[in-house]
Amino acid sequence: MGALLDQKYEKLFSLLDTNGDGVIAEDDFELMAGRVLAASREEDTQKGKKYAGEMMNYWRALRSSADADGDGRIDREEFRRALRQVSDTFDTLVGPLYHAGFHLADRNDDGLVGREDFVVVLAAIGVPATEAGATFDRLTEGNGQLAKDQLMTAATQYYCDEDPANTASHLLFGTL
Repeated sequence: MGALLDQKYEKLFSLLDTNGDGVIAEDDFELMAGRVLAASREEDTQKGKKYAGEMMNYWRALRSSADADGDGRIDREEFRRALRQVSDTFDTLVGPLYHAGFHLADRNDDGLVGREDFVVVLAAIGVPATEAGATFDRLTEGNGQLAKDQLMTAATQYYCDEDPANTASHLLFGTL
């Protein structure tokens, strides 16, 4: 694995370790889902329930592939090793969470996400709002609306791509 993927995986680990205890566990996913739903005001909506469900599906899939010692917690090394496998099955394993997150942020269901809604969701995940805004601007190339295919391309590249030229996707969750 290259240095760029190591940096991205470390950033993702730090975001997923929502409570900051140095490991990723089910409670981290529950806490993050709660923060995102509260920030987006979607706690009791169908979109919110779908997002929370996909968050827990992602946890179960990650635990299944990463929790080598079976203790219900994923440390940094387990996470790093497993992310390569997760990346190979992105569309079925991780993709549904990103789809649900996009629909959560698509407040008016027009197939586009505006900057403010994008920033709200990423800030709830733990990305500083200024960095989330800069990410939105890079992904949309300044056109003010994010389409689902733009997000999915960036997310797939975040997990898999080591080309340093793809800065928009590498900085999906803020600076590395």
